[in-house]
Amino acid sequence: MNWKNPSYMLLLCHAILFCSCHARLAPQTLNKEVTDEHGKPQLLGKCSRSRLEQAPYDSWFVRNYSDYRVDSVTADRLRSKLGEGLNASSTGKGIQFTIFMGTWCGDSKREVPRIFKILDYCGIDSSRVQLVMVSAAEAAYKQSPGHEERGKNIFRVPDLIVLHDGKEMGRIVESPVQSLEKDLLLLADGGAYTPHYEGVAQLAKVFREEKTKKIEKELPELADRLKPLLGSSSELKSYYYVLKAAGEQSKADLTLRLNALIFPGGK
Repeated sequence: MNWKNPSYMLLLCHAILFCSCHARLAPQTLNKEVTDEHGKPQLLGKCSRSRLEQAPYDSWFVRNYSDYRVDSVTADRLRSKLGEGLNASSTGKGIQFTIFMGTWCGDSKREVPRIFKILDYCGIDSSRVQLVMVSAAEAAYKQSPGHEERGKNIFRVPDLIVLHDGKEMGRIVESPVQSLEKDLLLLADGGAYTPHYEGVAQLAKVFREEKTKKIEKELPELADRLKPLLGSSSELKSYYYVLKAAGEQSKADLTLRLNALIFPGGK
């Protein structure tokens, strides 16, 4: 074959372009299941609710869904609120929910079935709920294979993000402050809502807005600001592993230094 022939070169370029485009457009595997270091199955990445209703995950999903009693008084108000313009907009997107969770996580196993029961009660179509599974492995801690978590500051799960036309209205982190129904109603009303782990959320904001050198110089002052917002050293330790797995080593190291300043005894 004469590779100097222009027709051959043109054909080769078309072949490369075709393959690369199809590789980029290949859909992400849905309901991807892997085995952890202890031989237990877990789901990773985008997942369907129906997969959670099947073995082995049904052992906790179905039970926790069935056992939960919806606060119908609050949920009726929530259902009405979700129907007032939030489900229909000029963009056609309306209100949507993204849930980050881990099938290995006890809080996820408890809260996510309850969330779905409330959304079912409110008549939220499944197409408005995106479910993303994250890993517990150290090298990919709180990450999805498709990296849907990037830019969303996922450091505790479950993390229920409420969006309107693609813009975040607020989120419930790990567990509700009052109750799932009341917290969701407050978010739907556009009220001021502060989820759990405000200290870590504030630190993440500092990392986004300030340069590392400046943070390092003002570390004692930052520790004083964050101390009232943190409950225990485990909060920053967990965030350290999230940052480390994401390749943010300098921020991870600063997080450990802050933790030592705030909790010198490690408690």
